[in-house]
Formats: sequence, C-alpha cells, structure tokens
Amino acid sequence: MSLTKKSNLIILIYFFFITVYLYNSFNYDLKFQHDAQLHNYPIFHILNLDFNKIETPYGLIYYFFVSFFSIFAYPFYKLQIIEPRESFYLMVRISNFFLYTLSFLYTYKISKNLFNKNIFISILPTILIFSLAPVHRTFLMARPENIMILFVLISIYLLIKLLKDKNLNTKNYIILLFSLFLIGSIKLNGFIYVLCFFVFLLFFYEKNIQIFKISLLVFVSIYLYYYIHSHISLLSVYDRPYNINEGIELGTSGLFNLGKDLSIFLNFSFLEAWQNTFRYSQSDSMINTLLLDLYGDYYGYGIFNYLKDDGSFTHELKFCLIGLNRVSLFLSTIFFTLFILTFLYLLINIRNVLKNENILIFFFGIFLAGIFVLILLTINEYAGDINSTYKWEYISFSLIAIVYPITYYLNKIFILFNNNKILYLALILFIFVSQYQMMPFRC
Repeated sequence: MSLTKKSNLIILIYFFFITVYLYNSFNYDLKFQHDAQLHNYPIFHILNLDFNKIETPYGLIYYFFVSFFSIFAYPFYKLQIIEPRESFYLMVRISNFFLYTLSFLYTYKISKNLFNKNIFISILPTILIFSLAPVHRTFLMARPENIMILFVLISIYLLIKLLKDKNLNTKNYIILLFSLFLIGSIKLNGFIYVLCFFVFLLFFYEKNIQIFKISLLVFVSIYLYYYIHSHISLLSVYDRPYNINEGIELGTSGLFNLGKDLSIFLNFSFLEAWQNTFRYSQSDSMINTLLLDLYGDYYGYGIFNYLKDDGSFTHELKFCLIGLNRVSLFLSTIFFTLFILTFLYLLINIRNVLKNENILIFFFGIFLAGIFVLILLTINEYAGDINSTYKWEYISFSLIAIVYPITYYLNKIFILFNNNKILYLALILFIFVSQYQMMPFRC
C-alpha cells in the first residue's frame, strides 16, 4: 500500500473514532462523572485565582493545563451563548479532545515503529486501544490520567527510539525528561511507572551511567514538585481524598480490617458476573469487576450516564448496563485469553524476546505494575459492600501498554496461518462488536 493510501486510511479511521467520541462527549453529563468534585474544584479555584482553596493530592499541572483551554470556552459564556457551568464543561471537553487526538497519534507512531511491515497490524493497536471502554470513558471526564496517557505514550515512543538508535538527540532527551517528570508528579501510580521505566533501562540499555544521571534529574524534579505542591494544595501527594486515611486508622476500611483475605483478587465466576452486572454487585471479586468493565460500564460512569436521574440509576440505565456489561464479559474473556496466550508464547520464546523484542517485557511490566497498584489500593481502601477500588481508569496507561504484546502475538499467528482470511474476519468481528458497545444508539 502506498504511503498516501496508508495516510488516508489512518485519517479515515481517526475521523470515525473522533466522530463517535465527540458525539458521546457532548452527550455526556460531566457532573455525574467519577470523582466530579475532586477533579472539578481544583480547576474552578485556578480559574478564579483562589489558589489557597486548592485541595487535591494529584498533580496541579493537569488542572492548570485544563484551565488554559478556558480561553476557548470563555467567549461562549461572555456572549451569553451558554451558561457558566456549560462553559466550564466545554473547556474540559476541548482539553480532552486535544489529549485524545494526540494520544491517538502516538499510539499509531508506536505501532508503526514496532509493526511497520503490515498495514493492518500497524493500525491494529490503535483500533484496539480506542475500542476499550475505560480509554473512551476517561477522555469523557476531567481526570489527571488523561494527560498521563499522552505522556506515557510519548515516553514509550522515545524509549523505542532510544533502544533502536542507542541514543536520543537533545530535544528528545528534554521531551523524555519532561514526560517522565510530569507522569511521576501527577499521581503515585505514575511514579511507579517512572520506576518501571528506569528499572527496565537498567537491565536493557548499555549506558547505565547516562541512565543514572537522567533518573537522578527526574526524581529530584519530582520530589521538588512534591515540596512545592505541599505549599500550594491543602492535601499533600501522599494524602488520600474523602478522609480515607481516617477510615484506615479507625478500621472502617481496608481489606484485612474488614475481615477479608487475598482470595478477593482470585475470585472468578462467569455465572455470578452474568447475573449481577453492575456497581457494587461484584465488590468481592476483582476479576469479575474488571471483566465487566473492560468493554462495558460496571460503575455506571460511562457513555450513558445521562440516563441517570439526578445521579441515581434509573430503570432505563440499569437495563442498558445489563446488556452492555454482559457483552463486555464475553469480549473481555476473549481479550484476556489472548493475554494469557501472549504471555505463554513470550515465555516459550523468552531467549529471542530478550535478545530482539525486549520492549515487550517493558509492556508486560507496566501492565502487571498497574494490577499491583489496584491490589495495593484494595488492601488499603477496601470498603466492603460498596467497594469501588477496581477501576481501569486508575491504570488506563497500563492497560494501553498490554495491547502491543497482544498485537505482536496476533501477528505471529497470522503469519503462522499464512494470513488466513477467517482469522482476520474473526478479529474484525471482535472490533466491530467492541465498537458497537460505544455507539450512541447502543442504549
């Protein structure tokens, strides 16, 4: 396929995704998003220059970033075209459109570097990533993870260049340093990502002294930011919102405090998940929750939240989520079957992977680190029958990473079976159904 046709195909796919995204974004009721107050108020205080009222443990850079887009939304309010609240939400939507578009671009830039021989395979990771409900959903909300996704992708793209070229030019080093600083300063899960990044380089990059210098600069910058943050925000980066720390101390939250054990992370019942499909019904099963949410909307914060009645689940929304999440259960089972097969394939071919495809180790490491974050979060903050600690949005960048090894495995399967058309059709059907899950007419 010629370069022009390939570019046109990418643009066509982007316009399909962005059309669906924008339609869902402008239908989405931001006041019912996940943690609306926690993420909206810091932006509001920045816009009003009330810096002494900012109360967030998360990186202020994101909230300042969103506030910048007020220059595009404010004229609509000033001309009395929209109300003040809608002007605020328009600002969030514009910022998310910007992050969504750049993230889309970088997912493709990464895959083009990894799978440049087959046009379908080079586009596949981008399609699979933006077919995941948590990725689509997070870009509907005001969440720090949105900017983290973009800069994680940028850092991965530069990591691949670094491993291939054995060096980066000065401009790319500066971009990499800033990306890692931003990721590590926004949330503690981002800090863990930065740790994984440098541990990987320590084992798979020859210039250890250079890596040590870069890591020192990044971590010093992050800790310096933590210090500045503690003097601006009423909450430090180590604090938890909603008085969670008090709950842990009083014994009213926490896995062991509430008499549960680690089996909660291994409990799985397809039948139980099929029968009880949405919020709080799977509080004692991390696997069930994540499967229902990967291509669905277990917590009800997704595309169809406008069906709520003042934040409460309506009969219409419940009926919608039952069908949505049951389909997700099937799609997620297929996705994680591919995940397991990919893991086994890489394990069997570990010598070749370590020698020629070591970036796949990094992708797996990021994903497993993300799952570890959810486990630690649950151990500390488990809330019994109303538990909500298993959220893909918390580790969305980790989820994105695992798509690339799965694509690598699928490519090997296609080659093994001489690009059998039935396999391609099966994959296209999977993508079609996962996209149908996000269509506005789905409910």
